[in-house]
Amino acid sequence: MSFESLQDVYWPAVAVAAVAYFAMGGIWYIPQVMGTAWAKAGGVETAEQTVNPVNFIGTLVAYFVSGIATGMIAVSTGTDTAGEGAVLGLVVGVGYAFTAAAVTAIYDKKPDPIGWWLINGIFNVAGLVVMGLIIGAWQG
Repeated sequence: MSFESLQDVYWPAVAVAAVAYFAMGGIWYIPQVMGTAWAKAGGVETAEQTVNPVNFIGTLVAYFVSGIATGMIAVSTGTDTAGEGAVLGLVVGVGYAFTAAAVTAIYDKKPDPIGWWLINGIFNVAGLVVMGLIIGAWQG
C-alpha cells in the first residue's frame, strides 16, 4: 500500500460514506435510541450539554478522514463490491474501532465502562460497515 492509492479512491463515495456515518450517529445517540444509555454509562449530565456546531463539524471531518483511509484500503485490497466493502468495514471496525473503544473505556473512569465501550464500539463498527459497503459498492 502506498499514498498512490489516493488517486484511485472514488471521492464521491468517501463523501457519501462520511455523511452516512455522521447521520447514523445522529440517530444512534438520540435519547430514544442509545443517547440516554450512553449518558448514563458515561456519567454525562444531559441537562448540561449544549449544542456546539464545532463538535459536529469536527465529527464530520473525522468521518471523512476515516473514509479516506477506508477508501485507500479498499483500493489496496481490490475491494470493489458492496459485500467486500462490508467485510472490509467489519474488519476495520472490529480490529481498530471496537478495540480502541475498549481501551478508552478501560482508562476513562466512566461509571459503566462496559456499557460505554459497547455503545460507542458497536456504533463505530456499524458505521464502518456502512462506510465500507458504500465505498466498496462505488469503487468497482
